[in-house]
Amino acid sequence: MKWLFVCIGIFFCLQIFAQKNKPVVGYLRDSITHAPIVLGSVTNNNTHETVMSGNTGRFKINVKENEVLSYAAVGYHFDTIQFVHKLAIQDSIDVYASPLSHDLGNVTVTTKGMSAYQMDSIERRNDLLHDMVSYKKPTFALSNTGAGLGISIDRFSKHEKSKRRALDFFEAQEKEEYINYRYSAQLVAESTGFKDETLRKFMQQSRPSYDWLRDNTTSEDIRYYINDQLKKFSAK
Repeated sequence: MKWLFVCIGIFFCLQIFAQKNKPVVGYLRDSITHAPIVLGSVTNNNTHETVMSGNTGRFKINVKENEVLSYAAVGYHFDTIQFVHKLAIQDSIDVYASPLSHDLGNVTVTTKGMSAYQMDSIERRNDLLHDMVSYKKPTFALSNTGAGLGISIDRFSKHEKSKRRALDFFEAQEKEEYINYRYSAQLVAESTGFKDETLRKFMQQSRPSYDWLRDNTTSEDIRYYINDQLKKFSAK
């Protein structure tokens, strides 16, 4: 009888552990139109796992309670959300990214010779610096899902430590945005013939690193990379 209770206890512990570690389904959407954002990247900032959203904005990622998810897509501001208990008990979560307006305020730039990524990056950096200098907000605030707590680059105080955290987060997310821009769905689809779910799976499994992309600056480099990754993908 004693061993029976021990086994039952172990079983329930394993069940609780499995629930905490099960993949979470979410939907990445435009904050204005609520339209799905296709092939955006969602990253667990604690484990550094990155997944891609599909045609309906759907993504699946491993996350535990109180870990932080960040999400990014070409043409959008990036943001984060803390996976609190209120979100963990839901069947799925919705996260919303705000589209970039390309209103650069008092910053004067010339667009000649600049890529879309550079223009987006300038606006994001301008917003960050404006928020850090002009506003004093609590580190945590209600997330844009309406539940739980979110962390955003415009919610850090003026303290130097918080500024450093904001800048570190900004630089990490800029790298994700750079990968999204260089390793685009159009380029990968043209090289592979993949579309829809197969395209998403391939891009997620073959996602190159930021450092590799910085060392390999042409589209031709990426096409050779895709050909190599196709062999591994076909083998799987």
